[in-house]
Amino acid sequence: MTEQIRSLWPFLRRYRLSLAGLAALLFAASLCEGAGMGLFFPLLAYLQQGDAFLSGRTTQAFFAAISGLGVKPSIGALIGCIFLAITMTLLLKWASKILSARIYNPFVQDLREEAFRRIIGSHLSYFHAGSSAQLTQTLEQDVDNVCQSLAIAFDLAAGALSAAVYTVLICILSWKLTLVTVILAGLRYAVTGFFMREMLRLGGENTALRTELKSYLIAVHQGIDVIKTCGMEDREDRNFRGLASRTTKNANALQDMSANGSFSEGLVGDGLFCLFIYAAISHFHVSGARLLTFLVVVSRMIPRVTAINNGRIRVAEYFSKITELPRILSLSGLPTLSWGQVRKTEFTSRIVFSDVAFRYPTAAEPALQGIDLTLAKNETLAVIGASGSGKTTLARLLLRLFDPTSGTITIDGVPLPQLRQADWTRLVAVVSQDAFIFDDTLENNVKYGAPASSREEFHRALRQAHAEDFVMALPDREQTRLGERGVLLSGGQRQRIAMARAFLRDAPILILDEATSALDAATEKLIQDSIAKLAADRTMVVIAHRFTTIRNARRIVVMEDGRIAETGTHEELMGRDRSYSRFHHLQVI
Repeated sequence: MTEQIRSLWPFLRRYRLSLAGLAALLFAASLCEGAGMGLFFPLLAYLQQGDAFLSGRTTQAFFAAISGLGVKPSIGALIGCIFLAITMTLLLKWASKILSARIYNPFVQDLREEAFRRIIGSHLSYFHAGSSAQLTQTLEQDVDNVCQSLAIAFDLAAGALSAAVYTVLICILSWKLTLVTVILAGLRYAVTGFFMREMLRLGGENTALRTELKSYLIAVHQGIDVIKTCGMEDREDRNFRGLASRTTKNANALQDMSANGSFSEGLVGDGLFCLFIYAAISHFHVSGARLLTFLVVVSRMIPRVTAINNGRIRVAEYFSKITELPRILSLSGLPTLSWGQVRKTEFTSRIVFSDVAFRYPTAAEPALQGIDLTLAKNETLAVIGASGSGKTTLARLLLRLFDPTSGTITIDGVPLPQLRQADWTRLVAVVSQDAFIFDDTLENNVKYGAPASSREEFHRALRQAHAEDFVMALPDREQTRLGERGVLLSGGQRQRIAMARAFLRDAPILILDEATSALDAATEKLIQDSIAKLAADRTMVVIAHRFTTIRNARRIVVMEDGRIAETGTHEELMGRDRSYSRFHHLQVI
């Protein structure tokens, strides 16, 4: 729990003045509440002694303290003071509730925004290592658990201050009975501690199971086509029921432990209370009025102490479910790529890969090794090779989604990590084989990355991607919402939207990673014509399996096992009768 609190402290510190004000309000409310309760002792004395209660030491001390206000000793004045103390307590508690909300809601917003900012700015390896459910768990469940804990913490602070004031009161009434009360409360606390530790353990298991269940549901949703075409509905149903059953068993165990804790705490508390009454009457010979006042104060204090114990259990339960958030909020929690401050508004000369090697964090073998490659301005470079040969990894390094394990990549002589991120992302655009579509309108999808573009530029990009015809046929044209991952579009239509997005950005460096793989031959030919026109004043990297896509490139690089096997034009490579010509022969057949 210490780690979680440490990670949250920088955010709470922003509200230290408000927290100090809240503490002052809670303290004042506790004092007023204690004063009101303390005045019950002379009131009970009045019920026993009548007007003779005015001669009691407690009563005389009280009226002497307020004599400057012109209040004369009387039962009416005493009741009026009790009413005033209760009213002030209610007003101060109302003010503390308002202030706590002013702290709580902005804190929640800050926490969620900071977690998202750090996640979106983290290294791509974080997303590869995790799951969609884990991201949801962090931004929703973990933050909600922190919020619940904070709300309980405010209540705990109020309860603790009230309990402290009540403790002072019962010490004044009888320090001996107070000592007995503290000892008995300690025994009750020990019982609660056992159940709290068990709930921490079960809460951690519950978080892991809930994350696993979310991951499974997301996988089923994304893979429903495969499930149905393979007839695996029954198997997936069995898998889900098994996972749901384990989650339910854990939830039942958690609820049982909570119920057992409450029952045991109540049983022990009742037994200790009876023991306390016996000791007060038989051994300490406390007077009736004093004992009754003591019991009234203790009866008011017990709910606070019980709430503190229950709150501790609930906070422990919530904190046990906060798994990923502390790591994200810590300074060294997530892997990131740091960028430099070198400004670059245009690409003027060349891109150079110098002895570049790269291995994915979880892979045993390198994906690239010994890559030496130069790409001049306005050159079209084609990259071809079998699956797993390193083609896409080469593009990812150029996009700086990863940094090379060794070697360097320079842009016009400047190492890529030294550039400003905003400058580099404006200079390069990419269309990948897996064209991602957001659950938004078609127009917003195309304008993603270039939101300020004009309507004329938007439609020109659609025409260049040969997407205008099918866009005009959609129910709401460019304002049609495309659904999650573009479910309303075919694979070819999604690729054309992705190409229009890249064309609209009008970047001087364009990477096409199997960008036309989902298109029919006729549409591919039309788009290839558009690409050929764009290539006149752009630097292009074209990654493909099909030779029709790359044969007109100025230079072709053939990749094998993470290395450059050969380089040349189509005619040069065909004449060597090596890897390229073998690939070509297989496709022709």
